[in-house]
Amino acid sequence: MALFGIQEDKDQKQEEKMRKLLKKYRLESVSADISDDVQAIAYELMGNKAIEVGTLFQGNGIDATKMSYLSAIMKQNWIIIKLLDEIAHK
Repeated sequence: MALFGIQEDKDQKQEEKMRKLLKKYRLESVSADISDDVQAIAYELMGNKAIEVGTLFQGNGIDATKMSYLSAIMKQNWIIIKLLDEIAHK
């Protein structure tokens, strides 16, 4: 029985992270057509955070700069997704 409780807690934490990420980038109101895709992308990015943190601790300035640029591109993509969704539904 305890295993199910642990899995439920883990699922709840994942859902909470997802809600925070969607709120951060103002994507809570995207249409149902793309919400599954947005969530799939977000889950993949959550897994990559550990890689990003590990790279920063290694002290390689070039890799840290690359990660910074990729993070900026990711944020721009969230904005583009949001705006395109708004345009599609006007």
